[in-house]
Amino acid sequence: MEMSFELQIVLQRLVIPGLIGLLGGLTIARPWVRHSEDSPASGAAGGISSLLGALFVGSGLIVSDLWQRELLTQPSTWRSWEAREPWMWMVWMIPAAMVLLAIVRLAARSTTRISSWSWPSLFGIAVGVMLVVLPQGAGYEDKLREAVRWTGLGVLATVWNACALNGIASQPGGRWSPLVLLAQLGCVAALVLQSYASLGEWVLAAIGVTAGLSLVSLFTPSVRTVDFGWPLASVILALTVLAAASTAVSQFYIFSSAPAWVLAGTLFLPSIVGGVDVAIRGWNPWFRALIAAAISGILIGVVVWQTIQNQPQW
Repeated sequence: MEMSFELQIVLQRLVIPGLIGLLGGLTIARPWVRHSEDSPASGAAGGISSLLGALFVGSGLIVSDLWQRELLTQPSTWRSWEAREPWMWMVWMIPAAMVLLAIVRLAARSTTRISSWSWPSLFGIAVGVMLVVLPQGAGYEDKLREAVRWTGLGVLATVWNACALNGIASQPGGRWSPLVLLAQLGCVAALVLQSYASLGEWVLAAIGVTAGLSLVSLFTPSVRTVDFGWPLASVILALTVLAAASTAVSQFYIFSSAPAWVLAGTLFLPSIVGGVDVAIRGWNPWFRALIAAAISGILIGVVVWQTIQNQPQW
């Protein structure tokens, strides 16, 4: 029985990446293991789990792409994969970023080194991804200034958003932090799906993976830890690069850009939520989560409304 296009998209871009993300998240976080404040950074076990989980989670994005290209079940055809647009290199670069951050975590061992080594690694990853994925070459010569601007904004958003998610996740009761990234990816998908289907489908795959990771995070005991010391940091923060880069790329392809304040809200949503959370950190964790959900829900509603308003009139 042949699947409908809609069902195929749901399976390729949401269900399968979500299940692989769930398995990868379970491998990393090991919620059945009792965590102490030092456990995320102690010994090799946590680092090995992070590395194996990063390979799992990254494979969810790769499997989704190969399946969509009808290459998944034919390994002999994998060499025929090509990036028809520069942004498609994210299929390999984001999983590689997850693995690199996991290797940094494994090599660092101590809490101090995890924090001090991971920040420059994430910054370098963000710069490298932004330089590769933005449109370039014939037909885009007049977009150089815009590309430079979006490279800077993308890197800045990645660092600020990572800082915000770290601030939430490194505190007791902050296990809901991946849901903020999930909301941001929902906004990005709403911006691009009406105009650029393939980029929108890529963001859907990221949503699937992040949904699986969020489910794991919600059931993993949260403890106070250092930056990048929380279990899912390596994969979640690599996905912040994906969110920022996809937002930047979308502006070179969509037919009608959303207002600047909507784009800024989408690009910096985790930073906005994280800033508010700092102000109310002493409050009940459930109330903090409700405030974050309200901010995210309002922005998603605004982005969807703007998308509807910006549809072309044929």
